[in-house]
Amino acid sequence: MMTAFEHVTALFSFVYALALTHLLARIAELIVARDRVKFSGLLALGMINAILVVFANWLSLWDLHAITSWNLASISVQFLFAINVFLICVLVGPKAHDDGPIDLEDFFWRQRPYFYGALVACAVLSLFANLDYLKTVSRKRWVQWAAGLCYLAMVLGYTIAFCGTLS
Repeated sequence: MMTAFEHVTALFSFVYALALTHLLARIAELIVARDRVKFSGLLALGMINAILVVFANWLSLWDLHAITSWNLASISVQFLFAINVFLICVLVGPKAHDDGPIDLEDFFWRQRPYFYGALVACAVLSLFANLDYLKTVSRKRWVQWAAGLCYLAMVLGYTIAFCGTLS
């Protein structure tokens, strides 16, 4: 018999697998048509980021294994999040048509608002999806110290890197 965790995350894993499969298939099409492809570093970066989003979020599903009871709201938010990750992969992976040049730079600039919109939607959904992680937070003192110090380092790093000079 499956646990609630196994049952719920099986669907999310399928969505993540489809997202990754879609993007990898599109990348493979571009490699095959490479003689007609005008490369875009920005699109390649977007593809790498999309692959990492899938990988990181699939790995993070493990953190939910401590949840013993799943409600419809938690399942729905996690499902919407997985769908959003799929859309990120679709938006960054152009189809290689059968003939003519394939301008990835042009594709990037046309898709950019939608791709970044999907990333923003992912960030908003993650706020709600992460509420499930609060159910799994360790009560150990050292974990609390480590989390607090890591957060402090991130905020300080961000402030120094991005807000060190106002002009």
